[in-house]
Amino acid sequence: MKYTMKDITSSLTKKKNSRSSLWVQLWVRKASFPVTYLFINMGWSANMVSIFSWGIIFIAAVLLSIDNFKCMFAGVLLTNFWLVLDCVDGNIARVKKVKTFMGDFFDAAAGYGPFSFVTIGLGMAAYHTSFLVPDKFKIYLILIGAIGAVSNTYMRLIHQKYLNCVFAGKRILNELDGISLDDTEDRKSFAYIREQIDKNFGVSGLFMPWLFIALFTDTFDIMLVCYSAYYLLSFLVICILYCKNASKFEAESQAKLQEMMEKEK
Repeated sequence: MKYTMKDITSSLTKKKNSRSSLWVQLWVRKASFPVTYLFINMGWSANMVSIFSWGIIFIAAVLLSIDNFKCMFAGVLLTNFWLVLDCVDGNIARVKKVKTFMGDFFDAAAGYGPFSFVTIGLGMAAYHTSFLVPDKFKIYLILIGAIGAVSNTYMRLIHQKYLNCVFAGKRILNELDGISLDDTEDRKSFAYIREQIDKNFGVSGLFMPWLFIALFTDTFDIMLVCYSAYYLLSFLVICILYCKNASKFEAESQAKLQEMMEKEK
């Protein structure tokens, strides 16, 4: 079946587009349409594009780490291309109207690339180009990149493990209907605010154009410190919040479980 450009552009709803970062709305979505046209008519599935983007983001991080302007420039371009591919897999899924069981897995796994690989690559780029940090202290820029990468990745693992445990607990208590993501629709909720900050300041937002600015001004070090601090702070906030929520959920669930056991007697 031959898909047209109209099939692709019309598949994107206004609500879906409005929930994206301003950077994505302004140009990434538009750039993703011709790329989607190419891949979908080559027979690629959404999951295949997600897997392909894994390789792209890894290569981008390696190129960013090399002390050569052309390599770093290629790394910046590929990192931005990864974000285009991140839209392409969703475009393909919507156009083909395919519901996959593991689509979120492939998409999320690919999405961890910028948080881990590219943050480390950013540390290496800062080490090679910084003129603000004295030579004897430049080695710490690599360490800062590693701390930022670990903080962000670890934070997301905690988030996923928390959701898995809540799901398992509600399944035991026969409360699966109680699991909802509606809080991200509430503009006053923490989930909504966190989502908006992450989208507009994170890798789908300011991060991408900032890469170009940092490349041409040799200020990867400033960008690195800002994002590593953001990732570390986010990690600490998530740890405190989820530990608090987990303790509360544990106490409430134990009480409900005890009540269920007493009724069965």
